[in-house]
Amino acid sequence: MRTLWISIAVMTAITPAGAFAEVQQLPRGDGSVIRYSLDVPPDGNEGLLVLAQGSGCEPAIGSANLATVRAAFPQYSALIVEKAGVTGSGDADQSDDICSQEFVDTFTFTGRVQDYETVLEHLTTDGNAGAEIVLFGGSEGGLAMEMLAARLQPKATIILSGSVGTTFGDMVLASVPPEGQPIVEAGFADARANPSSEMFSGHTKRFWADILDHRSSAYLKATETPVLLIYGGRDESSSVQAARTLADSFAKEGRCNLVWWEFPGLDHGMADPSGKSYLDRVANLASAWVEAPIPAC
Repeated sequence: MRTLWISIAVMTAITPAGAFAEVQQLPRGDGSVIRYSLDVPPDGNEGLLVLAQGSGCEPAIGSANLATVRAAFPQYSALIVEKAGVTGSGDADQSDDICSQEFVDTFTFTGRVQDYETVLEHLTTDGNAGAEIVLFGGSEGGLAMEMLAARLQPKATIILSGSVGTTFGDMVLASVPPEGQPIVEAGFADARANPSSEMFSGHTKRFWADILDHRSSAYLKATETPVLLIYGGRDESSSVQAARTLADSFAKEGRCNLVWWEFPGLDHGMADPSGKSYLDRVANLASAWVEAPIPAC
C-alpha cells in the first residue's frame, strides 16, 4: 500500500490477522459517535477489506460469519463499522433479541452508508484510495456495499445473498407467503407515510421508509470495477431469480464487470440441507477471484 495507510499506521496497533482491535470512535455531526474496528495484519498489507453484516443489531465485531470471510483475506487489513446504536460490546447492544434504544431511535440504511464513508475518509489519505479497497457485504450489508461501490469505484465488490435487481422492499415482499403480502404492503405504505420509531416486522418504520425504494441495480450499473454476486440456490430470503435476471441483463448490455456464482445446494448463509456451512470455502474462492477476476463476457 502507498498513502492509504499513512493515517492508519499512527492510530492502530498491529494485531494478529483476524483479531480486531478495540472499538474506536469518530464523531457524527449531531454529536453521536460512529464505532469501528480495524484489523491490520502483521505481515503484508495489500489493501483494505471493508466488511458489512446483514440485518439486526448484533455487534459485527463478534460475527462468526464476518470472521470467516476476514480469514480468507489475510493479506488485507479489515474494517468493520458498527451500526448506529451498536457499541460492539455485546450485552450493551441487545438483550433477549431486543435492540438497544439508541439503535431503535437512530439506525437507518442511508446513515449506515454515510458512516462507512466517514470512517473511510478518516482512514485514507489518497484520493484514489478506492482502487485499494475490497467491499464485502452480506444480505442487507450487500445493498450497503453496492451503494458504497457506486461512490468509491473500489478494486472489487463482493455481494453475498444480498438485495439484487429489485428494490429492497420488493425483495422482502417476495420472501413473504402470498397470504401475508397484503399485510406487509400495508405496513410499508404506512412506513412511507409515517416514518417513526414504531416497530414493524422487526424494524422501525423509519428504517423501512428509508430503505424500501433503494434499487441495487442502479448502484451496480454505476460501478465500473469488478463485482461478484454469490447466491445459494436454496436461498429463501433473497430472490435468486432476480439475481439471475440481473446477471443476464448485464451480459446482454455487454457489461462484463459483473460475475455471477450460484451454488444450487446452499442457502442464504451458504449452508447445505444438513446445516453444514461452506462459507469458508466460498470466501476463499472469492478471495482468489479478487486477485485475478475473470470478466463475465
